[in-house]
Amino acid sequence: MKKQAALCVRLVLAGFLINAFIPEATGLTNRRDMAARPQSAPDPDIRKCLNRINEVLATRNLETIMSVFDDTDDIIVVGSDTGEIFIGRERVKYFMQALIDMPFVFSFEMDLVSINAGQNTAWAFVDGKMVHTKNDGTALKIPYRIMAVMVKKDGGWKWKVFSGSIPRGE
Repeated sequence: MKKQAALCVRLVLAGFLINAFIPEATGLTNRRDMAARPQSAPDPDIRKCLNRINEVLATRNLETIMSVFDDTDDIIVVGSDTGEIFIGRERVKYFMQALIDMPFVFSFEMDLVSINAGQNTAWAFVDGKMVHTKNDGTALKIPYRIMAVMVKKDGGWKWKVFSGSIPRGE
């Protein structure tokens, strides 16, 4: 299991490095240039899997939320707050239940999406916003970035790694 977790971490880092150097390699020098050239997913089902996170979070149902993740025990969710590192199905379930228990629904606006894929593995970088929507409809939007690794099993894509961060100046 440690080897699989290490592989997932390496995949996230590789995806990050690839996406971090896309602007330089393509001559795109700022976010506006990148946004002007949207990228379609190599397989449209990868983008559907990426977007599905919003659908399942809206249900506030733990079983439904967990259905987007790979069914193995080496899934990883890393949130943007201190201590939000969850490795394995039981730990990820624990975190997802904590999200369900919040007084708002989580969702993500995906303003800029870059997706790359191999045969049965895909990775994505998302720059957008994390949205907290209260029952009265008011929403708080926070700049947010996601690195994701998805795997293809039984003809469908599932989340393997989610790593979120709130961009801040250094």
